[in-house]
Amino acid sequence: MQGSKRDLEAGVFRELGVEVWRGLRLLFSRPSSIMINIITAPLWLAFFILTLRGFGVLTLGKFILQLFLWAAYAFALYSSWLWGFGSGIIEEGYEGILENVMATVNDLLIHVIGWGIAYSIYTLLDLAALVISFYILFGLAISIKDPILLTASIILASLQLLFISTIYAMLVIRLRSNWVITDIMQFLMPTLGGLIPSEASKYVMAINEYSPIAYPFVIMRESALGYLELPIPITYQLLYSVITVVSLFLIMVILVRIFDRRLREEGKLGLT
Repeated sequence: MQGSKRDLEAGVFRELGVEVWRGLRLLFSRPSSIMINIITAPLWLAFFILTLRGFGVLTLGKFILQLFLWAAYAFALYSSWLWGFGSGIIEEGYEGILENVMATVNDLLIHVIGWGIAYSIYTLLDLAALVISFYILFGLAISIKDPILLTASIILASLQLLFISTIYAMLVIRLRSNWVITDIMQFLMPTLGGLIPSEASKYVMAINEYSPIAYPFVIMRESALGYLELPIPITYQLLYSVITVVSLFLIMVILVRIFDRRLREEGKLGLT
């Protein structure tokens, strides 16, 4: 009994490793595209900051520059996960790739998590590109106040976006018309997701304080810059983040299981 359980666990980890490796190979199969994204992605923010400074609107101190950098990384994570990873799952569903994947993987959830791990590694390039570009353009050498907490916040933010983007993909495939869900996501997520620093206005601070999905990104800025953005202890912010991530994980698992069972038993895409 114990032997069969160990064999099952070994099989799951083997399939997960295969999916991670497959995802990394695909993501890094076009190096020219990667280089273009790394070079061009940070430029819009740099030009925006330089324009503000040219008009005397913004004083570019080290704190402000680092605040912009971490806000930009939050937006990069959001756009990469939602429109990269989430849209990729949708395309796999529409093009029949998921059926082929399910022929080699016992559980569709393994495919999603494996690709999510690969994509989380890939998104670290966004952070590297931002750090390098800010150093070249502004001479900014970032200093991180709490590296352990920053790492925890990036992991929580990536897990949260993995689960949200998968839920988004499942709903879009079910509706077969993604504009409704996409419009809701692209307007609500930047506002409710904690991507905008609380310093922007008192209304943004209120949203960041009461939105459960905002805390990982708030903690990211707090741990990097060494200040308290919200009037809530860091331990409580971490607790709220973990509860939110676990809740999103459970919702994702339920939706993927329904999707998996329906596709295997009836050969139909969707949840109902």
